[in-house]
Amino acid sequence: MQHLSASNEAELIYLDGMEHLAAGSLLEAQQEFIKLMKMPSYLALNALARLRLADAQFQQHKYDESIETYLSFVQRHDSNENVPYAMFMVAKAYFELAPSDLLIMPPIHELDLTAVQQARVHLERFVRQFPRSRYATEALQLRDQCIELQWANNRYVVHFYFDRKKWIGVVSRLHQAAQAFPQKAHNVVNYSMLAQAYDNLHWRSRAVDMYRAIGARWPDTAAGQLAPAQVLRLTNEIAEAKAKGEAAEMPAELPPTAAVKPEQLADQEGV
Repeated sequence: MQHLSASNEAELIYLDGMEHLAAGSLLEAQQEFIKLMKMPSYLALNALARLRLADAQFQQHKYDESIETYLSFVQRHDSNENVPYAMFMVAKAYFELAPSDLLIMPPIHELDLTAVQQARVHLERFVRQFPRSRYATEALQLRDQCIELQWANNRYVVHFYFDRKKWIGVVSRLHQAAQAFPQKAHNVVNYSMLAQAYDNLHWRSRAVDMYRAIGARWPDTAAGQLAPAQVLRLTNEIAEAKAKGEAAEMPAELPPTAAVKPEQLADQEGV
């Protein structure tokens, strides 16, 4: 009986693994690829075995494991032509780890956007590094979904704080939104909530600036039409407070994002 050469044996192991993978026999596929990975003298097949092992893990929804294996492939075989694919799959695995029901708005303490943020970071990095990859279009689509989930979560949290009159939380979240979502956050609803939060914090000068921005940007809306009266009221309050020697320009507790001025960011970004 003719014995197979080591190279032929490695090729057969790889083909067996691929057959199992195609048939959905993922555990069997894993076993074959792991076996092949222990034959390091066949570097090309060893690299492919590691990549296909990651694919098998991904298909089993073992996303954490697949991320580690894809990254291991990239680190060990950084010049391999499959590196872009592996990096895309890392990002896609992070996306799959994200909660799928965020848009249903579960209680605030249950929200965890860590995987969404990781997915967005990896997807954006992938598109920057491989803009002409055949996976670039899908990467952009997934990135946009990440942004939508983050934006939906941000809206939920802002309204959560607003409804409970947690004004510092409203201010901090809307400041962050102005920076993170420039195409979405600069709208009359957010500016009105921010103006009301400033007002309730007695941060009158910032409230005046925000009401003026509302009046200038959305003069035909109800908020825009009310803005001049709000500016006049607050201007008078500032004058009265100064006449009494009272602090009129700062809230008692300064928000951590105090330096952010959304109305100025909007002008800078041309939003």
